[in-house]
Amino acid sequence: MIEWLLLILPLFLGLYFGYSWYPTYIFDVRWWYPYFAILIGGIAGLLVGIVLYFLAKKIKDSKINSINFLIGLGSFITFVLMGNYLIVDFISPNFLSVSIGKSIITILSFLGAWLISQRAVLSYFKVGEISGNYGSFIFDTSVLLEDKILDLFDVGLFNGKIIVPQFVLIEMQKLADSSDDEKKEKGRKGFEIIEKIQNMEDLKITIDDTIAYRSGKVDEDLVSLARKYNGRLVTLDYNLTRVAQLQGVQVLNLNHLAEILKPTLLPGQRLKLQIIRHGKNKEQGIGFTEDGTMIVVEDGGKNVGEQQEVVITNILRTNAGKLLFARINPKS
Repeated sequence: MIEWLLLILPLFLGLYFGYSWYPTYIFDVRWWYPYFAILIGGIAGLLVGIVLYFLAKKIKDSKINSINFLIGLGSFITFVLMGNYLIVDFISPNFLSVSIGKSIITILSFLGAWLISQRAVLSYFKVGEISGNYGSFIFDTSVLLEDKILDLFDVGLFNGKIIVPQFVLIEMQKLADSSDDEKKEKGRKGFEIIEKIQNMEDLKITIDDTIAYRSGKVDEDLVSLARKYNGRLVTLDYNLTRVAQLQGVQVLNLNHLAEILKPTLLPGQRLKLQIIRHGKNKEQGIGFTEDGTMIVVEDGGKNVGEQQEVVITNILRTNAGKLLFARINPKS
């Protein structure tokens, strides 16, 4: 409804202003001048209405930043009003000269408004922080294949606009159609998770199908979309995280978030651990804490299948998280 109002209203305003701004001070008045002014005003109003219509649809779909758009629109109106007010003093009282002058002012006003509304200019004047749309989250495939992502929605971590690129859905479709049972199950699970997110109340999810951001390389396309929306990229992929951060894109890596929230274990700390299997060699045993952190027990190979008290000896940080090393407590 708003879009159609923005299309029709400028048309009638253009007809009105075309007549009211008709230069009555011109001496060589001819009978067709007022009608020509109304026609020019109507055409200009219609063109403005068409532009506003499509911009409003893009704002509704979060394709452009609404603050930038409003700043640009306000600048355009200001320039046009000022230009038409000053035109009388600088242009000769001739109908053709006035018409051409107003057309030039309109074009220059549009260019000036476009320049002012650009993020680079706004950021220079410290307006970029205000116009940022960091309430948008762009999800990659790895996140949408994890059931636990739904728990994060329940606690309100993602309370902004959720954007799922269409090429991510295509990736899921390929997984769902795979002959490999494990991949097929992952693809189907991904679609189920998206459907559950769509059914959540007070949450808007958008499927972005912008063709201009398809390079054929998923990681590059995700970074491009995140920059376009000025939002956060949500992923589990370490390499994608690094690439996006190097290009100035904000990233929420859920693996890093989980790592931060894990209880801290320090060298010398003791804990009970179920040793479930052998490590790379038979002398090593492998166990996991309740939060999923893997612990390599150097001398635990002979205790596979047993619960032992171990002492943390070392902590190794990897791209996938922390890896702990321990030895069986000799006093146990």
